[in-house]
Amino acid sequence: MVAAMLRGVRHMGNPLAAMLPRRGGSGCGIHFDAGGVQFVRITRASGRSALTVDACGSAVIDDGMLSGSHIAKPEAVARRIDELLERLEMSARELQRDTIVLALPSGALKTQVIDYPSTLPPRALRAWGERRAALLLPGDGDPDLRSRVGVTWAEPGSHRLRLYACEAPLADDRVAVLEMAGLRVHAIDAAHQAGRRAFRWTRTQTYGASQPEPALMSAPAPVPTTRRAASPQALLQIDAREVDIAVFDGQTCIASVHERFDGVNGHVEALASMIQAVSGRLPVALSALHIAAREASPGELAAIREAVATTCGVEVQPFDPLDHLPRTQPAGPRFHAQAQCTAFAVPFGLALRAVSMQGAACA
Repeated sequence: MVAAMLRGVRHMGNPLAAMLPRRGGSGCGIHFDAGGVQFVRITRASGRSALTVDACGSAVIDDGMLSGSHIAKPEAVARRIDELLERLEMSARELQRDTIVLALPSGALKTQVIDYPSTLPPRALRAWGERRAALLLPGDGDPDLRSRVGVTWAEPGSHRLRLYACEAPLADDRVAVLEMAGLRVHAIDAAHQAGRRAFRWTRTQTYGASQPEPALMSAPAPVPTTRRAASPQALLQIDAREVDIAVFDGQTCIASVHERFDGVNGHVEALASMIQAVSGRLPVALSALHIAAREASPGELAAIREAVATTCGVEVQPFDPLDHLPRTQPAGPRFHAQAQCTAFAVPFGLALRAVSMQGAACA
């Protein structure tokens, strides 16, 4: 009864929640911001838990297509996504059975995972969840036309609920862009949370499983190994206006800080100093930083790494999530990755969520 009620939730933008993820397809993550659009598609082998990268690619978004978090030229962005799929020798028709997850800018989507109240009648679940989600935004907690709110299961097999809320145009415009490109969105996630999910997954592959971060999933975890990671280590995510640092002990996030800034005009030393100040607010000292810079060229990424390592006095490594997965083809048109490797952290994390929505364990 409760599951049926949750399947009926449609309030987070009618196009967004109208389709449920289908089993058997691949998982796609799509992220676009002022720096460009990135796409990752991963596939789970039939009857196995192993994942492979089926396609990945990136394209530049021209000046004026986006204005901050808002889309100024939706048709132009949709055409750019079409062109990217064409270069990857893919089409929207080929992705019809896939589960597609899209990212919002990190500060735009408010989410919260809560326990399902056992005393709540199933018939009241939708209204109760929407009102709780509306409290995540400024106002009196009443869902209205200015917001998109919803409630669903946190993850397959979980007894917790995920509440989400954002301003209506931020979600609707992005859903509309993908619909213009012939794609249907099944879920929206915050960009920095997707990057953290990708980092946690790669550490699980390398070091085995520990307790996952409570705010994420409670799916079955891989069998632990005896290999131990040097801890704590941190993921540093950088884009044009935000810095996010999440510190992990094993696969557990033990501290995090998220900071908006006005840009540093290309001065990597100023960026490194700002990162040093932000990391100083963490309750733990860092032993290593794994960096993902979505809008940096390979040369800019190298300069940022050197400046941060010198300023913060820690080892800095690029975070390449795709390095941990085999590809369906070693090379070819479906791997048209013009961006440097760390730019795919967010779309890879989105694709992991898409696969988990189909029932796979991707903690």
